[in-house]
Amino acid sequence: MRLPRLATIILVVLMAGTASAQFLGQMSPASVLPTNSGKFGAYAILAEHSTGVVGSLRYGFSDYLEGRARLGFIDPESGDMGVIFGGDFKYLLWKYKENQNPIDLSLGGFLEYCDNDYSSILGLGGSVIGSIPFHLNNNRTIEPYARLNLRMQRQSFDHGADSNTDLKGGVNIGALFLVTPLVDFTAEIQIDDEWAFMVGVDFVAF
Repeated sequence: MRLPRLATIILVVLMAGTASAQFLGQMSPASVLPTNSGKFGAYAILAEHSTGVVGSLRYGFSDYLEGRARLGFIDPESGDMGVIFGGDFKYLLWKYKENQNPIDLSLGGFLEYCDNDYSSILGLGGSVIGSIPFHLNNNRTIEPYARLNLRMQRQSFDHGADSNTDLKGGVNIGALFLVTPLVDFTAEIQIDDEWAFMVGVDFVAF
């Protein structure tokens, strides 16, 4: 094996640990959008070994089901900027009602794909999301939430190293702040293969 090829493979393997996280996060509580309504969103990602920007479209299919599509760019510390996209859904099992249901609780599924100059990552999994809305006196709402995800994740390399498939999990903790009926802000911390901090804004599209 030629020395440059060996050096490339070693570099790829060393970089694998910094590229195998679930990047898109949750960025929404367990509650779902009203039927036939939608929101556009944009948020920034500051992770342990990468940064990124993502746009999203959420849509309420029913009073209990919401779907979302996301597309963005991720820039790792080592290597060129890559594209990242995914889709997810959540089904509302419990709706918060004071003195009845203590939280909003949803079950969801997601797919995420990330590709850059040295590897690609495909994740497919499920999640449990819980949140509690707190309505303030000024007609604003703060909605803390948490998500636990479990997924199968496959990482393929472009320079000859073996691909790998692993069972992985992660936790997201954040809060949505409803500023007006049309605009809300979200901040989130992700604990996964690498930590990440995310902040974003959503606004009613239709």
